[in-house]
Formats: sequence, C-alpha cells, structure tokens
Amino acid sequence: MKYKINALIDYDAADGSLTLNDGQPEIQLTITANSLLYFFIQHPGIITRDEVLKKVWDDNGLVSSNSNLNQYLSLLRKTFRHYGIDNIIVTIPKGKLELNPEVKFELINETTLLSNTNELAKHPESNQPILHKDLAQVAENSADIPSDIEHVSDTSNTVKSSVKPDICWYLASAVFLICTALLTLLVVFSQPEIKPIPLLSLTENNCELSSTEEMINSVVKENYTNNFNAVKDNLAIKCGTDERFIFFYGDKLQTNGLGRVFLAHCAKHEDNPFSYCDNYFYYSWKYQ
Repeated sequence: MKYKINALIDYDAADGSLTLNDGQPEIQLTITANSLLYFFIQHPGIITRDEVLKKVWDDNGLVSSNSNLNQYLSLLRKTFRHYGIDNIIVTIPKGKLELNPEVKFELINETTLLSNTNELAKHPESNQPILHKDLAQVAENSADIPSDIEHVSDTSNTVKSSVKPDICWYLASAVFLICTALLTLLVVFSQPEIKPIPLLSLTENNCELSSTEEMINSVVKENYTNNFNAVKDNLAIKCGTDERFIFFYGDKLQTNGLGRVFLAHCAKHEDNPFSYCDNYFYYSWKYQ
C-alpha cells in the first residue's frame, strides 16, 4: 500500500521507501523500521509497548526487547524530522505509544504489502538487534539527515559498558568472601589452647583440700593450711563426709591480709567430687 503523509511525503509500505513530491532522493527504511511504522498506521490510537513488541518482533520470529523498540522509535523520529515532522511516534505515560494524531496519512492505492514473515525470511540479517546497519543505510540514502542520529547506535556501547561495573562488583564480592574466610580461619586457629589447671589435694583436720601446686608446696604449705582454717572458721563451716574444699588467696606474702580470697565448699555425689558447691569470694580478706 502507498500513503501520502501530510500531503508531502509518499510512503510505500511494500518496500519502505519515503519520497518527497519535489523529487528529492528517497529514503529506504529497513525492514524492521518499515514494519514498525506500518503497524502504527494500521493501528491508530494508543497501544501498549508489549503489544508492539509482540506484533512486530515476536510474531515475526525476532527477539524482542525494550532496547530494540527504543532504538527503532528513535530512528523513525529522526528520519521524519528530516521532513519537518517532529515526534512521528508519541510516547504516552505508563508504557504506551501512539502514532502522532496531528500527522495525516492518506491511502493512495491498494497494493498489497508483502508479508513481514516472508521478507524476514529473505533477509535473516534483520534479526540483528543493533542498529549499525540500519543507520548506515539511512545515511547513504539521505546525506541531509542530522548527524546526531549517530547517537542512537551509541546505546549499544552504553549497554556493553554497563557490564564492566557488574564484573567489578562480582570481583569485589569474591575478594570480600575470601578475606572473610581467611579471617575466620585465623581467629579459629590463633586462639590459645585452653588447658585445665591441675589440682593437688591434702588433708587438714579431716578436711580434704584442693588447690594448685604453688599454693600448697612445701614452702607455703603451713601458711596455706593456717589461712584456710582462719577463713573456714570465720565462715563457721565444718568439714563433713564426702565434702571437699577448694581454697585460693592472692597475697601469698600476706603483707595486707590475704588479698582476694576464694573458697568453694563442695559436696560429692556419685562419681562427681564437685557435684554441688557453695562459693565464697572476698575482694580483700583481712584477719579479724
């Protein structure tokens, strides 16, 4: 079919050619751009982007994307701007589009438009989603089209460049995980080994005592037992069967009392010699 656009431009939908009445060289639209324009002519009014993608791309075996749609919309707008028609396709909020209602399309004959599917089969290269070939073809047919049309093809470079930040994020995440694993291993293996303190036992007035070797060695043993009896008597504790005591104090020189004192009075139950304990602690124990 052929259309007269604004009584100025002859548009042949069969081959996608645009020709001015004054005989200027024609511009040849690419197959996809031609299909997109013809679809809007056949469907006046507001159309959703999803419907355009399905009818122009999906139904013809092409891979649809909003990026491809935006590129071809920009191509059509810039092509018609060359003829003094601004915004041939109008963008409507909420993802909708419309053929500019101010532009007049007059059908001038009934030539049947070739099937989009057959044309695409003859030209498999039209499956290319990037507009480098389309832009080159339009530029060859019209040297007067503004040079800023080239920025449409730059969108592909923008998409490619966006991959680099993604890779950087992946690398940073991997480094972070490795560092976290290394720090965890370092903390686990650098912890000092916990060793139990061995306790020695002795008997004092039928009381079974347990303490460290430095507390009950031969040098301080007598003082140790005397100090134990003093603290025990002060607490009015008596020794009983199956009972034992753990006794420590901090000031072994006894320059100012015994310093910090700890006394545990424990009862034995079955095989556990410290099944239950009453604990006594003094920050600074002095003789009464």
